[in-house]
Amino acid sequence: MWYLLKTKPREEGRAVTHLENQNFTVYCPWIDKLDKMGKIKKEPLFPGYVFLNNERVEGINYTKVRSTRGVANFVRFGINHAQASDDLIERIKRQEALLCAEPKAKFKINQLVEFKEGPFKYLQGIYLNKSGDERCIILLSFLSRNQLISVHENLVKAI
Repeated sequence: MWYLLKTKPREEGRAVTHLENQNFTVYCPWIDKLDKMGKIKKEPLFPGYVFLNNERVEGINYTKVRSTRGVANFVRFGINHAQASDDLIERIKRQEALLCAEPKAKFKINQLVEFKEGPFKYLQGIYLNKSGDERCIILLSFLSRNQLISVHENLVKAI
């Protein structure tokens, strides 16, 4: 069984690190999310919460856990501590693996795309390939000339 701990705002990583330094088994599921700039960031699946394994029921010092950096308190329902079964944690781990799987490519090679914004807004081009993590190469036919341009993937959409 696992205890559910409430963390201080945006301090899940700190809580996990400091609890692990005290030899506790801790689990905090993380997923990849795109920020406003299109970069992938790791964020907790359950913001503000981590799981603490209570395999050593006799050995858990509640005060020691609560005073750990990043931890706010144990989650309780009345006088009972909130707990999660080992089966539930395994299912969450499987789901986390699926959510963090390698993302599919946004575009196929030679796919027709259209610019969503910027100086080329509404112009169409052909997606040629990926260029780094966030950019791609587009073949743009403009003023009777073909130009290869490198743009951020978020500036184009598939047609």
